[in-house]
Amino acid sequence: MGSSNKFGTMLLLFDLVGLLAVILLFILYWRKTKKLKKMLKNMNAGERKAEEELAVGDDVETSGLDDEKGKLVLLEEETRFELSHLLKASAEGLGKGVFGNSYKAKIQGMPAVVVKRLKDLKALSSEEFMKQLSRIADQKHPNLLPLVAYYYSNHEKLMVHRFAPKGNLFNLIHGERGKANRIPFRWNARLSVARGVARALEYLHLNNSQSIVPHGNLKSSNVLLDENETPLVSDYGLISLIALPIASTRMASFKSPEYQTLKRVTKKSDVWSYGCLLLELLTGRVSAHSAPPGTNGVDLCSWVHRAVREEWTAEIFDLEISVQRNAASGMLRLLQIAIQCCNKAPEKRPEMKQVVREVDNIEEVESDEENLSSSLDHSLTDESHSTSASAIIGDQT
Repeated sequence: MGSSNKFGTMLLLFDLVGLLAVILLFILYWRKTKKLKKMLKNMNAGERKAEEELAVGDDVETSGLDDEKGKLVLLEEETRFELSHLLKASAEGLGKGVFGNSYKAKIQGMPAVVVKRLKDLKALSSEEFMKQLSRIADQKHPNLLPLVAYYYSNHEKLMVHRFAPKGNLFNLIHGERGKANRIPFRWNARLSVARGVARALEYLHLNNSQSIVPHGNLKSSNVLLDENETPLVSDYGLISLIALPIASTRMASFKSPEYQTLKRVTKKSDVWSYGCLLLELLTGRVSAHSAPPGTNGVDLCSWVHRAVREEWTAEIFDLEISVQRNAASGMLRLLQIAIQCCNKAPEKRPEMKQVVREVDNIEEVESDEENLSSSLDHSLTDESHSTSASAIIGDQT
């Protein structure tokens, strides 16, 4: 009987110790949860404050940014505005990019500008950030979107560009498809874009020895058109600012064959991206490597190779240009250049200097709206324009 009571007492003690342990763990969990909720509340409040300071608004308080000792650096003599003017400007959201949201800001008495709020940057000091932005600002070419100003603080990094009123190339190719109000995107305009982008890329490759991949994120949404429909390449040089793990998942050059197999990118990765852009221009299809989130794209390099080998070349070209029978030879020549640029072996791709020379040799047609036909098939099979699959594809091994 005595041993039984002793055993029961021990069980009771174990139960009490277990209960106390459970209560203690519950208290610790409750305290940690409360602390976590407080931290999240503070973070959300900070994010809301930042959004209020830089989002669309009438009278935005800038004292928070002033306390951070941020600095707005203007890069053009004719540019005359301060951060307070920028923050108080009427603005509208232009969309979410892979490296930050963009806003169109209209400052009274000045042309509209685009403000990009950068995110996911490397851990850069103020001096390092400004050095990299100065390098980007030094890149000046008629087909590069110029940097107007930039801003650095502990919590905000901004890039300010001119506003391009004609939108971006992706929307020009794919927007309003199938609708009666769509304006056809004809051959001469597409060839003009191909030339302008090639020249911009050649300039970057010849004048940027600091980076192994001078652009790094060339795609149709990063080609803009100004009021004169001049193509302007944007988002160049950002690879120097973005952390590599993030760049490797978001930038176009990191989708190239050499990165998939060897985990490296070079200037020839930009050439591959240019080839993909040409195929998007020619086919009117969304490219998988540049498709926006939520949009399905096609591996255009593989698709075009299959189309050429199976000799249904006429079906490659976008209907809006395939009906222009006098543009057939130019379209085939640009297709050849695109396929050369998309060669899986980087060393077999041409240099951008050679690409510019070849694209410049392609002639425009006399009129975009004249000499239209219902099909380009006869032009592609005409003896004067016929090209064998091997000649189009070239050496791709």
